[in-house]
Amino acid sequence: MRKSRILPSSLFLCKVQNEIVVVEKCRKNPSMPTLTQNGCLDRQNRFRTALAEQNIDAAVLMEPRDVYYFTGKLLPDTFSVFMLLETDEGCWVVSHTDDAASCVDDWITYEWHQLDTLNFDLMNQLNAVVKAKLQGATRVNRLGIQFESVSGLLRQTVDDVLHPSESIGIDGLLSEVQRCKDPDELEMLRWSVKVNLASYDAAQAVLRSGVNELEVLAESQRGAMLKAGERVFHDGDYQCGEQHGPARNRRIERGELYIVDGHTCCRGYWSDLARTFIVDSQPTDLQQSIFDHIAAVQDSVPSLLKPGARGTEIWRALDDQIREHPALSDSGLVHHAGHGIGIRMHEPPDLNRDREGILRVGDVVCVEPGGYTPEARYGARIENTYLITASGAENLSEYPVDVIPTGHPSGNDD
Repeated sequence: MRKSRILPSSLFLCKVQNEIVVVEKCRKNPSMPTLTQNGCLDRQNRFRTALAEQNIDAAVLMEPRDVYYFTGKLLPDTFSVFMLLETDEGCWVVSHTDDAASCVDDWITYEWHQLDTLNFDLMNQLNAVVKAKLQGATRVNRLGIQFESVSGLLRQTVDDVLHPSESIGIDGLLSEVQRCKDPDELEMLRWSVKVNLASYDAAQAVLRSGVNELEVLAESQRGAMLKAGERVFHDGDYQCGEQHGPARNRRIERGELYIVDGHTCCRGYWSDLARTFIVDSQPTDLQQSIFDHIAAVQDSVPSLLKPGARGTEIWRALDDQIREHPALSDSGLVHHAGHGIGIRMHEPPDLNRDREGILRVGDVVCVEPGGYTPEARYGARIENTYLITASGAENLSEYPVDVIPTGHPSGNDD
C-alpha cells in the first residue's frame, strides 16, 4: 500500500481557531525522557494478561493517548487512529503517519492530505484502510472495544468483517492497567513536573500590581517551554483574587492572593501543581494565617498516602483539618482533595468526597488542599504530586512554599 506523504520534520499540523494549519516546530530536546520500547512491550503484555482474564480475544483502541501508551508514538488528536491488539499475539496500527513507528507488527498509513491540504473525510480514509487490513482475519469471539472513543463507522466495519459474537467495553479495564506507572512513565512524569515548576519561577518574576493575568500566563508558558527545550502545553487557573478560573484580560491588584494552579503536558504526560502568592504587599494577618494553615495541611498529606488508603477518608481528613481555621470552619474543603495523573490530567484513583478510590503502589496522585474566603482576597491552595510506594509517599514536586513571591530560580536545572 502506498504510504502517505509525510510533512518535513521541521513542520507540524496545529489547530488554530478550529482551522488546521502547518507551522514550524521547535526541535525536540534530545535530553527529554521518552517511553522506552521495553516499557511499551511490557504494557502490551500486561494488557494482554488482563484481556485473557476476561476471555477477550482482541481489543480495538482509537484513543491516540492509549496508542501512545502501548507504542511510544505520540499522535496528534487531530487525526484518527486505529489499533488492534490480539490477546495471543499480534498488534497493528493504522494512522496518518508511520514516522518513528515501533512496538507493533505492522503500521499502515492512510491518505490525510492532498498537497498538504487536509482531506475532509479522514475517518473514511482510515476506515477504508482498516477494512482492507481486516480482510481474511480470523473471526473473533469476544472483542474488546473502547466505547468512549470508537467511531460508529469503524465499529460497523469491525462487526461486518470479524463478526464478534460479543463486544465488551474495555475502557475501565484499560484504566486499571494504566494506574501503576512503569519506570519510563515515572521519568516522563518527573520531567513534566520539572517543566511545570519552571513556569512558577517565571510567574513569580512578573507578579506585580498592574500586570495583566494574561501576561502572567504567557510568561509561565514561556518558562515551561524554555525549560523543556520544545513546545509543551501549559495552562490552568490563572485568575487573581479568585478561587479558580482561566486567565482574564484583567490587571492584578495589590494585596490580592494569586492562586496559580498550573498544569503542563510534556510529550503526552501531565503534571498539575499549585502555589499561592501575595501581590505587591505583605499579607494581612488573615491572609498569612490561612496560607500557613493550608501549608500545614499539605505537610500532613504524606502521612495519609499509604497503599490501601481510601480517597474518601483522605478527603475527610483534609476537610477536618481545614475547618480548624476559624475563617474556614463553615466552608472546609469545597472541591476534591486530588486525583491521579498520567497520560490524562485526571485519572484514578479519586481523592473525593463523593467517589471512592483506593491507593495502590505505583499510583501517582496530585493532592490539593485549599481554603477560601472573600475576606482574604481570596484564599490559598497548595498542590503537590506524590508517588505511592510500599513504604509511603514520595513527593515528586519539591518546591518552596512561600506566600511572598521571590522570582528566584527553583534550582530545577537538572
